[in-house]
Amino acid sequence: MTGVLVVLTGSATNVMSYMHNFKKEYIGVGELHAAVSESRLRKTMKELVGRIYQRPPVRSAVSRRLRTREVFYFDLLEMMDRRFLFRAGTESGTYARKLINDVGLLLGTGAHMVELRRTIDGPFKEEDSHPMWDVAASLELYRRNGDDSLLRKVFLPVEMAVSAYASVYIKDSAVASVCHGANLAVGGVSSFEEPIAEGEDVAIKTLKGEFIAMGKAVKGSSALAKDKTGIAATTARVVMDRHLYPKMWR
Repeated sequence: MTGVLVVLTGSATNVMSYMHNFKKEYIGVGELHAAVSESRLRKTMKELVGRIYQRPPVRSAVSRRLRTREVFYFDLLEMMDRRFLFRAGTESGTYARKLINDVGLLLGTGAHMVELRRTIDGPFKEEDSHPMWDVAASLELYRRNGDDSLLRKVFLPVEMAVSAYASVYIKDSAVASVCHGANLAVGGVSSFEEPIAEGEDVAIKTLKGEFIAMGKAVKGSSALAKDKTGIAATTARVVMDRHLYPKMWR
C-alpha cells in the first residue's frame, strides 16, 4: 500500500493516538473471482455504505473481535473484466481489504484486493505529501548550508496534525502550568471554538495559536462561556517545551 503516511517527530509523537481518530480515504483495485455486471457490483458496494460489522482479517495487528465501523462512501470508479477501481471513505480502523472481501461474499463470487493506496488521512491529502527523498534532501541541505527552506515545506507544524479538534486558547499566564501537566482552569481560558461538548478532546493553544497540549473538556461551550471558576479541561498530552513560557507561580 502506498499513499499518505503521516509521520510525527520529537514531542509531536505525543499526539499519535489522536491521529487514529481521523477519517481515511482509499483508492484501490479489487478483483472478483467470477464475472458480474457493473450495475450489480455498484449496487452491492452501496449496501456496504453506513454502519457495518467488521472482523479484522487474520493477518492484522489488532484483536480479531467483531466491531462496528462506518463507511461514508464506497464508489465504483471503473470496471474492466473482473477488476474494478474503487474509492472508499471510512472511519479510522476500517480494513479496506476486508470491504473487498465482503463485496465478494455478498455477490457470491469471492473477491480480493489487488492494489490499495491511502489518499486522505484526516487533514492530510496525498497531493500534499512528499517522497522520502525530499525528507532526506531537506535535512542534508539544512545540515550543510543551514538552509531550512525545503525543510519548512516538507515538515509541517504540529498544529496541522490537531487541526480537526476544537481549539481552546489560553492566557500567557496559564501556559507554563499546562506545560507542567496542570489541568486548565476556567480563569486561564481566553477564548475557544464552538461547539465543544463535555468530555470532548480539545487542542489547547496559546493566544498566538501555538499548540501546547491535548486535553479533555470538563465543561462544554455554554458552561465555559458563563462559569468563572472550576476546571475547563484536563491536560492529557503535552507537546510544548515546558521552558518556552515563564512560570507565573512561586
